[in-house]
Amino acid sequence: MAQQTIGPKVPRSTNSKKVFFAFSPGESSFQRGYFGAHPNVYLTGVLHIRYTNKKPIFARKVEVSFVGKESVFFAGTLEEGQKIKEDDDDDFSDDDVSTETLSTHSAKRTIFSSSTCLWRSQSKGSYEGVTELDLPFRFKLPENLPPSLYMDKGCGRIYYMLKAKISRRPIDPDSRNYEKKIKIFCPIVRYTVIPPQAPSRWLVKQEGPALPHAVGYDVSLNNSTFGSGLSYVVPIKLTFHEPQIYLKKIFVGIKEYHELRTDKYETATKRYIVEETINAENIISTSNSENEYSLDVKLSIPSSRNLVYSVDSTYITVSHKIKVKFHLGKAPNIKLSKFINIKNMVSAKEFSRESLKVETPAMIQQKLPFKVDIVKNKNSNAHISKRLSPFLPMFNKIHIIDPKSQKQISMQQLLHLTDYENPNTVYNSRSPRCSIK
Repeated sequence: MAQQTIGPKVPRSTNSKKVFFAFSPGESSFQRGYFGAHPNVYLTGVLHIRYTNKKPIFARKVEVSFVGKESVFFAGTLEEGQKIKEDDDDDFSDDDVSTETLSTHSAKRTIFSSSTCLWRSQSKGSYEGVTELDLPFRFKLPENLPPSLYMDKGCGRIYYMLKAKISRRPIDPDSRNYEKKIKIFCPIVRYTVIPPQAPSRWLVKQEGPALPHAVGYDVSLNNSTFGSGLSYVVPIKLTFHEPQIYLKKIFVGIKEYHELRTDKYETATKRYIVEETINAENIISTSNSENEYSLDVKLSIPSSRNLVYSVDSTYITVSHKIKVKFHLGKAPNIKLSKFINIKNMVSAKEFSRESLKVETPAMIQQKLPFKVDIVKNKNSNAHISKRLSPFLPMFNKIHIIDPKSQKQISMQQLLHLTDYENPNTVYNSRSPRCSIK
């Protein structure tokens, strides 16, 4: 009987028609600005509460939190101490993976958490009946926060959620359900301003009568950071110093490496995200002696949906290498490789045009049709008291939600809710407005 494996638990949004999140007026996302490219980027939005006059919600306080988590789930043949296969020219074949003694492993951690109280009953410990509230909120994003990430249909993920919690009086006197909760996904996107050129090259040049190298080469890169959806040119020059050696073909490609790990085990996969092969007959010699070749190889980096940005976190590492191979006749092939980064790029011009003005909740509140209806609560004084064999993929190919992460991100309280004119006053249903410093 075939052994069945259990997939990773998928986090889900919980929706409500009576309590829901919305973007700030005039915005199309919660994130404001180019996070990663600018030091001060905020998450802003509005929590709406909508109940009827006949059936209000009797509440003591309303809290909103912003939480980020990282999780991995993978399967493989459990062989403690086994080494992951060394990098070579080919991807793992089917023979590299055994389905015997199949084990699954998972890990999860909270990478960030921040919460604030947006509303509180005027009378401490008592409930107030509320029908409609519009509560703006704002969170500052720490500069080292990793972007949202989704790979192998859930084998590796970094995700963020907005959560709202209303401390309420139970509808049924016999019920212990003292809270109304909702949560939604809140993608975080990181950007990198296109960097200036930082050229690098592989160079082997013959000098003098001695020819230790039968083939000389000169391969250049303008930069080691690439952007999705962009094209790059790799100039190549070859010089043959022995007449019997000849060129068969040239290969240039970018390989993507995935590592998933728990505290004891890890696994890895790899694949080419772009590759170009040029046969010798399609390369024009640059000299009459036909011993020199020169060409420009164009690499078109795929869109973000077909790759995973470079990242290095506690349980997930994604890295990239550019590989250049010269396939030769009557001589060993030449193989070159270099680690590169693939980032979500934004041009300096586009970045400079972007308005990074962040509205405070008080400014957002002025744009809202703010309404508050209070229904007195008759019971206002009530008291509520090891290592694995090569990764056995359980899902399909890589998919990215929204495009660097670090090993540890400290949890910190970033949001303080006060009234500008009365900093010691917590916002409640009778306050004229709320604001966040």
